[in-house]
Amino acid sequence: MDIVNTVTQYLQSNIGGISFSVTAVTIMIAGPHITSFFKRFTKSYNWFFRYCCYVILCTVGISFLAKFIYQGLKHWFEQQSGLALILWVTGVYLGLALLAKQQKEI
Repeated sequence: MDIVNTVTQYLQSNIGGISFSVTAVTIMIAGPHITSFFKRFTKSYNWFFRYCCYVILCTVGISFLAKFIYQGLKHWFEQQSGLALILWVTGVYLGLALLAKQQKEI
């Protein structure tokens, strides 16, 4: 039980960094899908307008997604304690690893 408490305290003191790293990996995995969606969405416009829209939409879309994921994870992890926190953090990292492997990122 001492190990669980030690790991929990460590995770709680680093929740911001954990949430940031999960957000970064999520954006890395989802980024190509987001940009391809915006590319398809703006395909019918002339090249300059398409370029401007693409840059603005990707910037806003990815920034919004990153902020939403970061704040949501941080809030969720702060509500967890003990073994639940350890299991959630481990599960999220394993889930991201499986997604990355499925998309042949790793």
